[in-house]
Amino acid sequence: MKPGYWTTPDSSGGQNWALPEGEKLERAMVAGLMLEVVLETTPWPGDPQDRRQLIKSRLRDSLVELLSGRITLDRFRALMHRLDQWFPFYYPLMPAPSPPPEEPRPYPPGGGPSAASTSSQTLVRRRCLKEWLEKPGSEILPHRPQRKLHPEGLQDFLQRTRGRWFRVKELAQDFDIDGKTAWEYLQKLQQAGLLLHNGRRSAAVRYRLADSFLKVRLAALERRVALALAPAGLPGSRIEQLVEWLAATAGEHFWEESWPHMSATRRQEIINHLKNAAVLEVVYQSDRQTMLRLRRQWLKE
Repeated sequence: MKPGYWTTPDSSGGQNWALPEGEKLERAMVAGLMLEVVLETTPWPGDPQDRRQLIKSRLRDSLVELLSGRITLDRFRALMHRLDQWFPFYYPLMPAPSPPPEEPRPYPPGGGPSAASTSSQTLVRRRCLKEWLEKPGSEILPHRPQRKLHPEGLQDFLQRTRGRWFRVKELAQDFDIDGKTAWEYLQKLQQAGLLLHNGRRSAAVRYRLADSFLKVRLAALERRVALALAPAGLPGSRIEQLVEWLAATAGEHFWEESWPHMSATRRQEIINHLKNAAVLEVVYQSDRQTMLRLRRQWLKE
């Protein structure tokens, strides 16, 4: 990729670097309108994917309002086609909204100060999880809110895990129940298809949400990353942390510098392995910065 240039695929599958003067003007107009839409959009949807769709929809509306009756229909259609090409590159550069302040809360299960953290935090398919707990889950969990373990509380707990593995005692501590009761519920939830078991025994036992409740094909991603990083000699625990961090991006773009703590040389080695294994793709690259994301094959529609 040429340093400092955004890429636009051409019809032959290559990269088109030269832009006609008219197209440069149109790109500048689209970028300016996108910034205007971003600054004027309030309130923001909580989900990043919803925000993205909202901004794109309002950008289209702004273009219709601005250009209606001023350009030919063919030219307008061509501009809409280019918008679909330009939007993924300009959107990550737009200023993000400041999140509302949150009350302090304990770290999520499996988390802690060193746990992976991204701005998206959308790995869990919340609606899917809520619907399951209201229907199949209702036959397993107590209905009365006064009970320590109930559907609403379990939904909150599982959303805070963000797809990470958690221990039996973490569930027990969160709901103030004994370990045996927690284990019995986890067994039932696993058998019903809500949770996965890591296949280990005793103190090494862990559970996590099944892939059907996540936005990333996590089990397949774990296998591919482990295979890709085998030559790098990373310990298994470190690979698990990297997979958790990548999954937590849920397909959102991230800068290379935001990668979990490691030396620049080691980080570049790991990223190259993952690019070669079709785990990561480059969205933008200059001589100083690189923007990456999970390839779409690891995401669910």
